[in-house]
Amino acid sequence: MDKYVYEARDKAGKVIKGMVEADSSEAAEDVLKYNQLFVISVRPYRTVEEKILFSIHSIIGGVKAKDKAVFARQLSTMITAGLPLMDALKYIVKQTRNKDMALTTLKLISFIERGKSFSFALEQLPEVFPQSFISMVRSGEASGKLDQVLANLADQLESNYAMRSKIKGALVYPVFILFTLFGVGVFALVFIIPKLAEVFSSSGVSLPITTLLLIGASNFVINYWYILIVVIIVVVVFIGYYITTENGKVIVSILSLRLPVMSKINKGIYVATFARTLGLLTSGGVPIIKALSIVSDSIGNTIIERQLKDAMMDVEKGIPLSEPIAKIKAFPPLVSSMIAVGEQTGQLDKIMLNIARIYEEDTNNSLKGLTSLIEPIIMLIVGIGVAVLAVSVIMPIYQLTTVF
Repeated sequence: MDKYVYEARDKAGKVIKGMVEADSSEAAEDVLKYNQLFVISVRPYRTVEEKILFSIHSIIGGVKAKDKAVFARQLSTMITAGLPLMDALKYIVKQTRNKDMALTTLKLISFIERGKSFSFALEQLPEVFPQSFISMVRSGEASGKLDQVLANLADQLESNYAMRSKIKGALVYPVFILFTLFGVGVFALVFIIPKLAEVFSSSGVSLPITTLLLIGASNFVINYWYILIVVIIVVVVFIGYYITTENGKVIVSILSLRLPVMSKINKGIYVATFARTLGLLTSGGVPIIKALSIVSDSIGNTIIERQLKDAMMDVEKGIPLSEPIAKIKAFPPLVSSMIAVGEQTGQLDKIMLNIARIYEEDTNNSLKGLTSLIEPIIMLIVGIGVAVLAVSVIMPIYQLTTVF
């Protein structure tokens, strides 16, 4: 049996966290329900060492979102063409160029060969396949529409990958400029400023405060560079650790919702992720309570996650989903209004997918605006840096020429 970490509420509404042993996440949920607990989330248990190793592996390699999108698309195409699941998986192993994807597929094959279902096999690899992927596949197996479900999953994964690629593309230019500016600054502090400092000190002229600061920074970098490196490493490690804690996640979530310009883009991404995932899950036959639980875990923002879990509790009590969604400030009023229409017409899944398309297009437009906004800001930062360096160097030289 595997171990699962759960979060649930008792009859009094108190949140309870713990661990349970079961053969699958569904079996774990059944155990909790038998003990009269309302299940909020159930996740496979992973030790700290396993989480760290997976994080390192995902940075240097691993199965990327694009690989999973291709995997779902190919599998859907081959199953639609009449190829058995096992043959389709073996074909993917042969033709994929990603060794991690091939190894992952081989693990799936080994579970299926033991008589396990495809969804069960996916559930044994939670670091690769999210709960939304597993639940959709399970619903496809139950309804006999696995090919269509996989096609929908491929659409979602491709959409998410395209969005992330655009965000990375918008940040490549400013990051490159800032790193170049940093490199030029270090070069100046190590090779240029020391030589000028010798000239200034022998002349005896009074130096501006900016020049003195540059000389002090140059001396520190040259003589105590190892301290600087240690400080940078400690700060990076501390920040990396802190953002994984509960308080750190809350702070990051708040900043993502409040930072100028970026907040609009982040909110658009959250709405699109919420709408598309919920739409696909409900269209695949996943119950709304289970779907909301999965969506809350995959939204990527702690604040919204908590609000969605509260919404799940309200829906469990019989309250329409549109009402608690209207209380989430990160979601525009249009979202709750369209959800209300979907509930009244019985087409919530289609409405949710329409919402996703609307906000994906809006976010794409915002990303284009972000690129055009970043360029003048970067130029301003570069201009200030050059101006400070020029004043710090030129002013003392000008004083030298007037003295002599």
